[in-house]
Amino acid sequence: MLVADRDPQAALHLAGYFCRRGFRTYHTTQGEEAMLLANSRRLLLAVIDVSLLDMSGHALARRLKEIDPELPVLMTSGDYAPELEAAARRVGILYYAHKPADYELIGGVVDKALKN
Repeated sequence: MLVADRDPQAALHLAGYFCRRGFRTYHTTQGEEAMLLANSRRLLLAVIDVSLLDMSGHALARRLKEIDPELPVLMTSGDYAPELEAAARRVGILYYAHKPADYELIGGVVDKALKN
């Protein structure tokens, strides 16, 4: 599982949540590093913030979907602008969560996505 967020603490905390649930989790603040991970490992799912340090979350989601069109991608954002969510949905994300993120809610979405 990949967690990408421009805030290193947010990435670490969400990755830790999924590690405690038994997932092998990689976290980063940068899209290019996320792409290196995606190209070298099989990812079950990605949770991406709308804004990373070196690219937008939309761009990263699009690139991840080029590698694996079936990869479930969840996006998080502290910005409540409807156009950001609409752009994310056009990329084909599974779920859009507003920050502060409810880990239990995101965990439930992840569980459901991985069952399908």
